[in-house]
Amino acid sequence: MSGILEGLAAQAGCEIVRKADLDAFLAKHSHALLFLTGDTVQRPEGLDVAVVVREMLAQYPDRLAVGLIDRRDEAAVMPRFGVVVLPAVVYVRNAEATEVVARMRDWPVFLQACERLLAPAGAADSTPVGGHA
Repeated sequence: MSGILEGLAAQAGCEIVRKADLDAFLAKHSHALLFLTGDTVQRPEGLDVAVVVREMLAQYPDRLAVGLIDRRDEAAVMPRFGVVVLPAVVYVRNAEATEVVARMRDWPVFLQACERLLAPAGAADSTPVGGHA
């Protein structure tokens, strides 16, 4: 794991999640981001996305949890949340994916998806899962 990913995993509000523990993680957190990094050697943009995820966690420390999906389990977790491209951030409310942002995007794309996630139920426009592939 790179230094950037280790730093993210060490932050309060972030934990490394294995597939076997995913449901328990989601049950504990009504609003969560699941971060699937992909192979950061082949796709270094995963490190850029890690910085964005870290900043979102810092911006919403008491409202948001981050599950850093263990690399060994990414392929098994991807279909459950409609992830087809890595790196990807899955926005999850009450254990249901509300949106997926794949690859590195501009900051407002990630931020607006987070604001929709944290908006009161029914207040945000719904964006289909996988809306930003």
